Amino acid sequence: MILAWGAIAISVSTNGVSNMVLNPGVAVPEIVDPQGAGARFGLQPGDVILKVNGKTLIADKTSTYEVVGAVRASRGEVLQLTIDRKGSPFELDLKPDTSRSGEGIIGVRLGPSIAKMEVVHPSGPLQAIEMSNKEFGRLLQDTTTGFVKIVSNLKANAGNLAGPVGVMQMGSEASKQGALLTFAALISVNLGLMNALPLPALDGGQLVLVMVEAVRGRPLNQEVTRNVNGVFLTILLGLSLTLLLGDLERLLP
Repeated sequence: MILAWGAIAISVSTNGVSNMVLNPGVAVPEIVDPQGAGARFGLQPGDVILKVNGKTLIADKTSTYEVVGAVRASRGEVLQLTIDRKGSPFELDLKPDTSRSGEGIIGVRLGPSIAKMEVVHPSGPLQAIEMSNKEFGRLLQDTTTGFVKIVSNLKANAGNLAGPVGVMQMGSEASKQGALLTFAALISVNLGLMNALPLPALDGGQLVLVMVEAVRGRPLNQEVTRNVNGVFLTILLGLSLTLLLGDLERLLP
């Protein structure tokens, strides 16, 4: 966590803090699959999705998640979209394709509809510390919220998880955008939160074992503890291998 705060502090002091000013809706910056449902039904780069099934998408980053959720939950059913193309709104019915897991996919990249970017630079050391604390708190809150969403609906969110290859790809993109320090802070916070989970083989789990021993007044059986840690370590390694295979599958045509 200290490393994460330090990376954010350096980024804030040198680059300032970028704030997105958003327009209503969700942007379609890129067609990922030219044969996908989005391209077939008429979506184009530069389009902005204003409504999904009659629901207006507000000027907030959560609108992107709403569209992604609606697409995945569609499972082949038609979505009624209101599209803004170069200032001209129109209606578009789109039937997503179905992935191997049964979720809807449309083969386009989605993101916030950005009106402009504002960069705020600290006026002095005290303001730099204040802005760093604010950015760290926001990053910690967003990461914690993401963890809760993934754990609460692991089946639906499994496709959002990335392995080592995916992390390197995201790091490369962050470097191109000048946000490598922020990305490093994000990775540090993710690792810190994950390591704090009360599971064997993690620091959080070891803390739980220490507390149990304190309550019992005597140490736990070392062989049992070692076996439990070994089993969970094997599970974690298996999960990492699964994520790696998922990364490779997404890279292959």
